[in-house]
Amino acid sequence: SGKTTLLRVMAGLATPTEGSVIIDGIDMTHIPPYKRPVNIMFQNYALFPHMTVFDNVAYGLKKEKMPKREIKSKVAQMLELVKLSEYNHRKP
Repeated sequence: SGKTTLLRVMAGLATPTEGSVIIDGIDMTHIPPYKRPVNIMFQNYALFPHMTVFDNVAYGLKKEKMPKREIKSKVAQMLELVKLSEYNHRKP
């Protein structure tokens, strides 16, 4: 109840009706989505079907020009968190 709405507000895809969005002590309420340190991985849609699960998760990090070693580590950590590590080389 409210989990998706919270994530959408944090990512800047929805505007809070009251209050503000503070991430790491910084008010993100008026920061555009593309400048926020938050990414959302959708379950069924908005995936690149020609890319692997790993590459879909890594996409935003690559766009931020994060070092490859750090991308690999972060993606592995996120896939483990949601129990999808064994699917990292599959396409959606």
